[in-house]
Parts: sequence; C-alpha cells; structure tokens
Amino acid sequence: MAPEATTGEDHQSGKRRRRRRLRLRTRARAGTRRTLRRARTRPAFARAEQLSRDHGARLGGDLVAGIVSALVTVAYCVSFSALLFQGDLKSGLALGLWALLMGSAVSGLYVALRSTLTPVGTGPDTPAIAVMSVLAATVSAPILARGGGVELAVLHVLLAITLATFVTGAVLFLIGAFRMGQFVRFVPYPVIGGFLAASGWQLVTGSIEVVTGRELQLFAMASGLQPEDVPKLAVAVAFVAVVFLLKSRSESVFVLPLMFFSATLVLDVLLWGLGLASASSGWYLTGSSRPVPWWPPAVALAADIDWRLYLHALAEIGSVAGVTAIALLLDVSSLEVQRARVADLDSEFRHNGIANLIAAPLGGFSGNLSMQSSKLMAETGGVGRASGVVAAVFIGLVLMTGIDLPRLVPTPILAGLLAYVGVRILQEAMSRSPAQNAWMDFALALAIMIVIINFGYLVGVVLGVVGACLMFAISYSRIGVVRRHLTRAAFASNVERSAADARLLREHGGSIHVLWLTGFIFFGSSNGVFEHVRRCVENRTGPGARYLILDFAGVSGFDSSAVMSLVKLRNYCDEHRVALVYCGLDMSMLLTLEQAELFGHGRVHQVLPSRNEALEWCEDRLLADLSETAEPSGGETFEAWLDRELGRPGSHVGLLAYFVRTELSGGEILYRSGEPADTIDLVAAGAIAVSVADGSDRPLRIRRMSGKTVVGEMGFFRQTRRAASVGAEGMTVVYTLSRTDFERMLADSPELAARFLQFIIRALADRVEFANQEIAALI
Repeated sequence: MAPEATTGEDHQSGKRRRRRRLRLRTRARAGTRRTLRRARTRPAFARAEQLSRDHGARLGGDLVAGIVSALVTVAYCVSFSALLFQGDLKSGLALGLWALLMGSAVSGLYVALRSTLTPVGTGPDTPAIAVMSVLAATVSAPILARGGGVELAVLHVLLAITLATFVTGAVLFLIGAFRMGQFVRFVPYPVIGGFLAASGWQLVTGSIEVVTGRELQLFAMASGLQPEDVPKLAVAVAFVAVVFLLKSRSESVFVLPLMFFSATLVLDVLLWGLGLASASSGWYLTGSSRPVPWWPPAVALAADIDWRLYLHALAEIGSVAGVTAIALLLDVSSLEVQRARVADLDSEFRHNGIANLIAAPLGGFSGNLSMQSSKLMAETGGVGRASGVVAAVFIGLVLMTGIDLPRLVPTPILAGLLAYVGVRILQEAMSRSPAQNAWMDFALALAIMIVIINFGYLVGVVLGVVGACLMFAISYSRIGVVRRHLTRAAFASNVERSAADARLLREHGGSIHVLWLTGFIFFGSSNGVFEHVRRCVENRTGPGARYLILDFAGVSGFDSSAVMSLVKLRNYCDEHRVALVYCGLDMSMLLTLEQAELFGHGRVHQVLPSRNEALEWCEDRLLADLSETAEPSGGETFEAWLDRELGRPGSHVGLLAYFVRTELSGGEILYRSGEPADTIDLVAAGAIAVSVADGSDRPLRIRRMSGKTVVGEMGFFRQTRRAASVGAEGMTVVYTLSRTDFERMLADSPELAARFLQFIIRALADRVEFANQEIAALI
C-alpha cells in the first residue's frame, strides 16, 4: 500500500476517534447537568410536598372547626326561636327558625371573608335576642288584644325584627364608616352592665316561658305553676347546675355544646322509653317547627300590616341596634385580649353592619361576630377564614334540607340553654364587672337593669345617660381644678433682683399665692376654687394671702356656674383686701370675665398675659408696699454693692478702671442673639430684659434683671455666641468689660481679677440654685 494511502486512512481513523470521545464527553456533561438539576429540584419538591401537607392540615382543621361551630349555632337558633315565638305566637316558630338560620348563614359568610380577627364565628347575639323578645311582645300584644289573628301577629313580629335587623346594620355600618368605633369604647360601663344584665334577666324569664308555654312572673312562679310543669323545670335547672359544675372544673368551650347534645340524646331516649316522645306530651314544642322560608317584601306588600305599631316600637327597635353595638364591642375586645391582637374596630363594625343589611331583605334576623363561637373555632383547629365559610355553608345546608330540629330537642334542654346563657350574662355584667370595685357603678347598673325590665329600654337608656353624666360630674368634681398651689417663698418670677429685694421677697413671699388651674371648671368644681382661696386668705398658721394669681393656662373652659363662683370670689377678695391677678386666659375666657366685671373699673384686680408677668407684678407691688415707695429697689448704691461683692472697700475703683460706662435708653439693644460673646456687663442702674425668638421669630422675654447684677458671663467664659438678646427696659446704666481688658486685668492686677472671678462664680451659683428651687417647687 502506498504511503499516501496509509496516511489518509490513519487520518480518517483519528477523526472518528475524536468524534467518539466528543460524543462521550457531551453525554457525560448532559448526565451531570441532569443529576445536578435533579439535586437542585429535590428540595423544592420536598418543600412543595410539605406545604401541600400543611395546607391540607389547615383545611382539615378549618373543616372540623366550621362544622362544630355550625352545630352549636344551630342549637342556639333553635332555643332562640322558641324564645321569640312562644305562647300565642308559637305558630311562627318555623318562620322564626328559618330567619335565625338565614341571618346566621349570611352574616357568617360575609364576616368570615372580611373580618380582621380570623377565624371568627357568627350567630344571633344573646343580648339582642332578649331585646327582640320584648319587641315581639310589644308588636303582637295590640294585634291580639283587638282580636287580630295569630298569623297576622306573627307576620308583624317578623317584619318588626327584620326592620330592627336593617336598623342595626345601618347603625353598625355608620359607626364603622365614620370611624366612631373608638368613641363606642368609652360608653360608661354601668350603662353596658345595666343593658347586659337586663338582657340576661329576660333570657332567664324567657326560659321559664319556653318550658311552661305561657308568660309567668319569676317571683310568682310557685303559684302559677301547673303540676306538669314541675318535672320540666327540674330538668332545666339540673341542666344549668351540671353545666355550671362542669364549667367550674374546666373552662373548655366544649363543655356547653357537649352537655347540650348529650343531654338532648339522653332525654330523648328516656322520653321515648317512657312513651312521652310525642309532641302532645308537652316535652317538645308543639305545632310545625320545620324551617319555613319567608320573603319580607312580599309580606310587607300582601299582608294587612299596621305600620303604626312600629312607631310605638321604635324604642325597642333602637334598643336592638344599641345592644348589638355594645355586644359587638365587648366580643371584639374579648377576642383582642384572648388572641393578643389588635383588631380594626371600625372595620368590624362596618362589615358586621353590611352583613345585617344583606340579611334583612332576605328574611334573616340580626347576626354578628360571636366571641364564644370564634373561641370554639380556634380551639377545634380553625386557623383561617375557611372555618367561618364552612360554618356558614353548613348552616345553609341545614336551612335548605328543612330538618325539623325543634322536634329533636326537648323543651327543658332548650330552656336550660337559655337560662344558662342568661345567668352567665348576669354574672359577667354585675358580679365580674369593674363595677364591683365601685358601689356607685354597681348601683347605677342595677338601677338601669330594673328600669329596663319594668319600663322598657327607652327609659333605661335615658336613665343610663343621665346617671352616667351625673356620676361623671360627681367624680370629676372630686378631682379638683387646682393642679398646683405655691407661694412666692418657693416659686419666683424670672426677674433677677438685688440682694435686698430678694431677701424681702423670701421673707414676705408667703403673701403671694399662685394657683395653677386645670380642666373644665363647671358647677361641680367651681365652688372648690372659692373654698381653696378662702383657706389661703384665712390661713391660721401663717400670713394670709395678699396677692392671689389664678393661672388659667391649663383650663379648657368654664360654664356659667364657674363665672358666678368667680364673682363670689371677687367680692370676697374685695372685702379682705386681696388683689386677684388673672393670667393665661384665651380670648373667649377674657371676654366672658370682662363682661362679668371681674377686673377693671377702678378695681385693684388685674389681668396679665402670662403667669411670669403676673408674678412679677405682684412682686413689684409687694416690694413697693414694704418700702413705702414706688421704687421697689433697695437703697444700696452700685459702688457699695460692688465693694461688698468683691470683699474689700474701695475695690470698685480699681475694677471699674477696666470697664467702659454706657447709658442705654429704653428698647436699646445691648447685644443680639448669635453675636460673639466677647464682653461681660455689669448693670449699675435700671433693668434689662433677656429674650429669645419664638416659633414666629417674635421676641419672647425669658428673664428680667433689675439693677446691680452681671450679664453675659456664660458666653464670655465659654467663648461661644450669644444665646439670647439683651435690651434695656427704660434708662439703664451698664459697665462693659471687653476680653482684651479682662486679659489686661489678669496681667496687671491678679488679686483683683481673682476677686472678680469669685464674684462671677457666686452669681452663677445663685442662678443655679434659683433654677433648682424652681424645678423642685414644680415637681
């Protein structure tokens, strides 16, 4: 074979081998990538699988919680329908049960989807049901009294409760829409306690009527009972006693529902064994009790409805809305504490209101968020909105299937459930409320309850509002409006005076009294101001007040009674020669007191803008009285004062040789804020004012220095800029020491400079002590 041929074959063989190796490497890389991809995706699959399992567990918990809550709500609806439609109205039991279930289903579905406290359960609220029973009696009694048919009375009751549901929805929605939820929180507890206690009492008495089938007064029960009523009431009482016994040993929310269903089952079996399972035995509700739908618009248009009856029942209709709002507030507040979460109260009111507005046209009765149902959901595994949705759907299925539930529950068990709920409401409203710590609160709550029971909710509301206002007035008047009371001996004005004047003010400062007033002065507290001032003037242990400052800066307002007390105070001060000084008045207060002629018209009493100015005026008057001159300053000359401060007679001659004397006229500026602090000034005569700029760049005087004092020393020795402006008040004489002259004094006269520095240190120490005393007096 030719060499060229051999070479070509080897070349082709090498190319094939290279292609084979390349394919193998490509396959290996692809396998490695697949392996890595699988390794990376495996945790994702595991996470997804775990999430799927958690989601399934949550759904399972929500499903169980929703069904359990729905069963308890259905049991309540059965008992409540028996309460609303009893006696002559018992033929309306089926319609009432349908309306209660419809309201629970609609409100449950909507609130579960929109609440901020998931999981939540809903249902007819027990205090509102108690008021609805009063509304039912109010509307039906006139119809039955004039010979109207029972069916017509039932239709009137259905429309009345539907109207109350609509009004309740509108009230709740408006509270939430206008963000008034926080205001509802401040309803006085005696009013809440009285409302709830009355509702609890009516549930207890209603439970007796469910058993006997007729209205029966609780305190006349022994004379009105029939022999066949005794065993039924005994079973109901036993049911309540056992539930309370079990509750005392366990606070589980399962106690009541398990007791209800187990007692129903045991009593059903026992009655069946005794041959008493028929409706005619009296142990079960008589008449049709299968839920029957109704349509409010059709009834309102077709039936012979007397709309005037609803005008007479407006108080009860409004009471349903009011009691529901209070109950919703308490339920939301309880859930906030239990779940350690803060709810959007306005949102809860708004959404519960919308739920009632939807339910009313559909024939549903009022339903809203329920604390017990929500607590039951949480303890049975509910964690999300699905639990509330499941409960609503389950109640809807019960509604559509039309199961005759009342025929399955004996009346003593229905009555026992109502009685237990009523007693618990009474217990919570009275014995376990904050009112137990204040006998007046307890007495008012008890009075409201008694009035509501005997005269209706409207009178109870009026009594509650009036009583709460009176209690507030009495409690507020105990606080008193005099927040602080000091004399000039402990609290001075922002005026730095000479040593002689300061000594006189310390010795005689007890005759100047300063009263800080606060709050709203009204008939309950205004006389307290007068009595306080009278004790100041007639001081038995020291000098009485000669000057009295009333600081109104902390007063929000006053009524006519307060003005009359101030007139009485003015007359008293005129009689005892005491000067009143009013300060801190806003424009409306000032005009009111001017009209009452409390100052001006030749009277010594004054009105000044601020407390400091009022105190300064009193100090000046007191110094003038003590010195019997119009000039409150002492008689010591500037030179004598300077020698005394330096500790050596004649020292002022050598010291003033380093100073420059200047005379300032009134309003002339010595130095301005922000300028370099390169001088120290001695005030020889006259007065200066230290001021800073306020928020509007207007000068605000913070201190006044009258004669024989030093100013500007802090900025001078700290070598900073002026922190405030200083100007003359009237003709003022000052001596100015520049930094250059100070350094020359240090070099030429070290002993004199040391005495001067000791004088400056004493002045600073005095000012610190003054500030400390002022702070201590205000603490």
